[in-house]
Amino acid sequence: MKLKLIYTMFEDRIPGGLSQGMSDDLFDKEQLARGIEVEMEHTTDRLIAKEIAKDHLSEDPKYYIKLAAVEAD
Repeated sequence: MKLKLIYTMFEDRIPGGLSQGMSDDLFDKEQLARGIEVEMEHTTDRLIAKEIAKDHLSEDPKYYIKLAAVEAD
């Protein structure tokens, strides 16, 4: 269990957030991948992009689908 805590500590780049401690498996794989690509517009760190994407998807599992629709208009 300590190994998991150490791994989580290094994986978490942004303290707090709605998805803190949540496994990637809890998110739709396609939405998470789309979210990472979108958030890479704001950072060069893929782990930070993933954390931001997971936070958005925690609030709304269809966040990136809705974002794409808004951007298309």
